[in-house]
Amino acid sequence: MLKQRIITSLVLTPFVIWGVFSLPAIYFALFIFIVVGLASWEWGHLAGLHGSGSKSMFMLASLAALALLTWFMDINEQTFFILLYISIAWWLYRVIRVLVYKQQDNNNSGSSHFSAVTALSVIVALIIPFYSIIYLRNTYQFPGYLFYMLMLIWSADVFAYFSGKYLGKNKLAPQVSPGKTWEGVYGALLSSLIGSIIGGFSFGFNFQQGIIFFGLSILVVVISIFGDLSESLYKRQHNIKDSGHLLPGHGGMLDRVDSLSAAAPFYVTGLMLLGLLK
Repeated sequence: MLKQRIITSLVLTPFVIWGVFSLPAIYFALFIFIVVGLASWEWGHLAGLHGSGSKSMFMLASLAALALLTWFMDINEQTFFILLYISIAWWLYRVIRVLVYKQQDNNNSGSSHFSAVTALSVIVALIIPFYSIIYLRNTYQFPGYLFYMLMLIWSADVFAYFSGKYLGKNKLAPQVSPGKTWEGVYGALLSSLIGSIIGGFSFGFNFQQGIIFFGLSILVVVISIFGDLSESLYKRQHNIKDSGHLLPGHGGMLDRVDSLSAAAPFYVTGLMLLGLLK
């Protein structure tokens, strides 16, 4: 499993980095559409959809929603903030759900029951977050901020994995994801500290901006952890082990982007509110 995970990461990471820095706006948006299409197919499975037909229709509806937002890429900043705040509010709700979840809360509905609420949640869980990624990269014409977010989350995931694997003793949320440990969280936070220092110098921030950027980086990593836990909670409630099997060693596309989709609205909102994009 670890070998497959490493090989998959080594193959995909350079391709994603190349796309962030080199793809023209239209092709970068198309790349994001592919990611969202695959992830929304798996989200349909979490929502209790079965059969290729129903999941295909759900995927097409999700892509249509993203296309509608992308078509209006020139929406004003106030409208964009409203979209981000809606997504942030939903993710904060998911944080609470993870924190208060108890095993007996599982209604044993299983994956055979369709959940309209889960299905509609794809808008705030995937569509708006990935729209914010397109907006950030293509509107500001500076891929550095997007690259930093990706590296921040990826490095946190790597640090968390190995610190949890070799040092993990204290379970973080055993009823949601038994493999997660507090030691893994500490490893992720350490990576965010290192990453924010490197990022602050790379972007040329002054001391005050650097402190603010550090705080934002910590928040992004913490939320990314809960993004992972949130998907684990969905899978536990629907008796699903993996959202898919597309990526060897990682599971499905949704397993790979759950942290990113949770973190993106917070990160983009933070950059805009703090004036770091100017």
